[in-house]
Amino acid sequence: MLMSKLALVLLLVYHVNCAMRSCDELIVKHGLKTQVVYPNIGEEGNLEAIFDEKFKVDVSNTGPAVIGSQIDFLAELSTDVVVTDKKRFLYHWMNDADNNERLEATNNYKSNISSYIFDSDLILPNKYKMKVCVYKRHKEFYVKVAENYTLFELTASLNGIAHLYQNHTYNKTQPSVFCTDRTMQYSVNLTDKFPTAPTFWFKWFIDGRHIETEENRNFFEFVHNKTGLCRLTVEVTMDSFGKHKTLKRSWLKHIYFEEEIQTVEIMSASEMVTNKPFTLNVTYDGSDVTVCWRIMDLNNNSVVNRSCDQPLSGGWFLTPEISLSQGQYIVQVNVTNDVSAVSGQSRVLSVYNGGGASETLTTLVVPVVFSMLGLVVVVAGAAYVVRLRKKSNVEVANFDFHPDMDSSGSQIFSRFRRGLSSFFQRNEYIRRHRLAKYQRTSAKSYGAVEEL
Repeated sequence: MLMSKLALVLLLVYHVNCAMRSCDELIVKHGLKTQVVYPNIGEEGNLEAIFDEKFKVDVSNTGPAVIGSQIDFLAELSTDVVVTDKKRFLYHWMNDADNNERLEATNNYKSNISSYIFDSDLILPNKYKMKVCVYKRHKEFYVKVAENYTLFELTASLNGIAHLYQNHTYNKTQPSVFCTDRTMQYSVNLTDKFPTAPTFWFKWFIDGRHIETEENRNFFEFVHNKTGLCRLTVEVTMDSFGKHKTLKRSWLKHIYFEEEIQTVEIMSASEMVTNKPFTLNVTYDGSDVTVCWRIMDLNNNSVVNRSCDQPLSGGWFLTPEISLSQGQYIVQVNVTNDVSAVSGQSRVLSVYNGGGASETLTTLVVPVVFSMLGLVVVVAGAAYVVRLRKKSNVEVANFDFHPDMDSSGSQIFSRFRRGLSSFFQRNEYIRRHRLAKYQRTSAKSYGAVEEL
């Protein structure tokens, strides 16, 4: 009657310090643990003669877990051949941490132990084994079809995973290298589960310097502007836990910061001759870069030369001197580091056989120009000489009869003469102005009398 139920769970506790028993010793009849061996197994040969399925069980856990917190176990049964008849399985759980055993009868291919708590007063921090034996009902008996185990760890400190995150589009290959001057996040996801939500305190440090302390906030955002190595530390404290006043755990991350590459400039000649070496000057920003470049022949779209180098100094890079044959070329440059990559391309380089067009033109123009300048100088000189020969000789008399006369005296005399002239002209103007005014006054008086 008891076995007719869909699931039957029996918890059998043994407080004995002995190793876990083998599954082969346990045969269960009607849910009662006995040591009776199924009589027909030997006669029929093996399990394949009894069951058509071949079973396999996988066992997992949610550890590590701090002692006193909750931990889950899961057993999953699988088979290659599924028979449609009614299934009836019995899962027998046993562990060597507290030596507890648990039985579960079910029709499911899964069995789990959820939110199990190991007593903190009896368990020491260590790794333990949880074993599962799976039986399938055959007639009136249960016969073992699979067994497996999982190792779980019980710790004395908190458990969790620390994460570092920074948002950028470059698919970096080094997970511990990040960009300077860009916001990044440091977080800790605690994995321990407790019956009631506790209070956690998070303390954040950068290179040993305390930045801030937050309650129940498991992440910290910051911007770092220095290249090189950096140490990130977080200390997590949980208050009021059992007989222990606090639980603690710290996480340390060593990361490296590099400056992101923003620009790349390429400087090169536009023309050159085949017998002269070609040099490319590359300037860039960023730190810890690698400069890769290649020369492409535009005539046949082929690669002439390629190389990758790490410059000894930052900010610029000079490629080795290379001789090129006649044709047209471009240089493609790719500057990369662990957090960024920027590509650039030079202008078209024309290489001439034995000399470029500009050099040929210079060779022709310079002699012609200087020859014409020389001819102009000669003609101008000849004309000047002829003019001098045709010029008449004229004697000029010197009429400077008073060489000792002071020029300043002449200036004083001139100013005195102009002053007298202005004085007489002013007196004449005043006299005429008064005469004209008198005549106008007389005319008005006469007219007024005549009107009366």
